[in-house]
Amino acid sequence: MSAVLPGGVYLVLDEDVCAAAGCRPTVVAATAVAAGVRVVQVRAKSASARQFVSLVVDVAEAVRGTGAVLVVDDRVDVALAARARGAVVDGVHVGQQDLEARDARALLGADALVGVSAARPQDVIAVARPAADHVGTGPVRSTPTKPDAGAGIGFDGLAAAVRATTLPVVAIGGLGLDDVAAVRASGAHGIAVVSAICTAPDPGAAAAALVAAWCAAPGPFAEMVGAELSGAEL
Repeated sequence: MSAVLPGGVYLVLDEDVCAAAGCRPTVVAATAVAAGVRVVQVRAKSASARQFVSLVVDVAEAVRGTGAVLVVDDRVDVALAARARGAVVDGVHVGQQDLEARDARALLGADALVGVSAARPQDVIAVARPAADHVGTGPVRSTPTKPDAGAGIGFDGLAAAVRATTLPVVAIGGLGLDDVAAVRASGAHGIAVVSAICTAPDPGAAAAALVAAWCAAPGPFAEMVGAELSGAEL
């Protein structure tokens, strides 16, 4: 049985974005996790395979023992190589052009986390257990950190994705602190951010603010439950 993806703030630790901001990925990861972020996805689009493996090993060491989940973007081979070096890597997140989720699952094992990016309704519906255990949907807004991601689907598109699947949905794409309430109201399981933490002057403070906002934001059924409670006989 696969692991369960923690809900809430999901850090996409992008090596290129960190470099442009003058931040070390390991430091960003450690401070974000210390602030309450429970999921870190390591992304390194311009790195060689060897560089990517080394980065994953270093980030895994930076968050070791914290209880945070570590996943690798796109590359199942990198996740396996990092594991072979002793890194604790919980899984991968794959896109529509990467290995199929069922192949990633076969290689990583039944207890791995396997997420799949899907924006179009037909792609969201196609993502299913046991191959995958969550969906990354977006971009909610077009984002410069991933220019090939396509046009933004908006919060209506995010809500439609949530309705289209029984799997947990993580929203991604141009999102920040001001979007937390809307993402939570859509029924999404989590909010994935890149620049909101990686380029912040104080990544730890930015992560803490996001975590606090998520915890404070009402879920999609809060108003319904509140209405039922207020009308109930005490």
